[in-house]
Amino acid sequence: MEPLRASILTVGTEVSTGQIVNSNAAWIADQLVNLKINPVWHVTVADDEREIFDALNLTAARSRLLFITGGLGPTADDITRQVVSRWWGDALEFRLDSWEKVTQRFQMLGMTPPDSNKQQCFFPSQARVIDNPAGTADAFYLQRQDLQVWVLPGPPEEIKAIWKSSLQQQLMELGRDSDSYRLFRWHLIGKSESAVGEIVEAAIAGSTLVSGYRPHAPYIEVKIWCRESELSANQSWLDKLTAALSPWLIGRDDEDSIDHLLQKFRAFSRIIIKDCGSSGAFADRLGKSWKKLGPSDIRLECHNHYPCTQPEANDATRRPGPGELFLEIQPLQEDGTWTIIWRSEQVNRQKTLKLPYRRDRRRWDRERHFVSEMTIAAWSQAADQERLA
Repeated sequence: MEPLRASILTVGTEVSTGQIVNSNAAWIADQLVNLKINPVWHVTVADDEREIFDALNLTAARSRLLFITGGLGPTADDITRQVVSRWWGDALEFRLDSWEKVTQRFQMLGMTPPDSNKQQCFFPSQARVIDNPAGTADAFYLQRQDLQVWVLPGPPEEIKAIWKSSLQQQLMELGRDSDSYRLFRWHLIGKSESAVGEIVEAAIAGSTLVSGYRPHAPYIEVKIWCRESELSANQSWLDKLTAALSPWLIGRDDEDSIDHLLQKFRAFSRIIIKDCGSSGAFADRLGKSWKKLGPSDIRLECHNHYPCTQPEANDATRRPGPGELFLEIQPLQEDGTWTIIWRSEQVNRQKTLKLPYRRDRRRWDRERHFVSEMTIAAWSQAADQERLA
């Protein structure tokens, strides 16, 4: 069976005007890919009846599955349910059980719901109401012939709660028998997008693989789609591609090089990091990921020095004791090189890295992130043996 095609229609003037980013569409699309469903259209429209109606016709004509988010609230501009009902050729009806749930939620807060909340309890008569465990706006589901429609509220946490409690199992069964695309990803650093593209296209020439690229400095993400039915036939090309990308490869799929490094940090009780080269980018990256470790007894110190001072007779230069690790990022030089140091009780190593392009102080922010990410990649690749190659 061909992969199920899905469209995601986002309703909301705050999204169409750029006031907020459409994170819902990205999240839903990612979930669909994992469930072997092929998202093909993302459409965003304002809170306008005609625009919503036209968008419903557009997306429904190109998909068997349609996910609509937003416009289910209690205010006058929340018109999604009315437009969907008219588009479906159905009448809205009041569902008392939804209203009772709204009332209970307000009572838990010591409040009485205003009459405007009753708007959230009207649904097309043919719809199956889907409980929203995280909010007052229940979702609903419609089906006829080859079209299935899910209408969801806008708040991301409510979508995730509804998805987990009701949609995931239903969609898993829908995608089980489809010949869907599987997505493979490689994360690279130190090579331009155009150069990576040449390597990839040469490696997969002759296959039925479909390629894509996403630059997000300092990384280039290579994306390859392969039909499930063609996976065995394409495996040799996938292996060839991995080998071709290996000199710049720092992670696959959802891997993050700093996660690997942080896990290796667990072997130490005290870690001191002296950063003279990334202008704080490494500390920012470390801070955002440190909480992933969970409870930890590690004593972590990260010192930023700008400009970097000369080595002193302190923790950064003496020989570490048991359980201690000292890391250093030395200053970025005019030729685009910098040296990183890994010093533990057993190992005292250093390695010189180099930017993949000529230095330009107008690109200072880009440079400091390159220094941080290439350092993380080098340390994480070496951490298994606790040495720098």
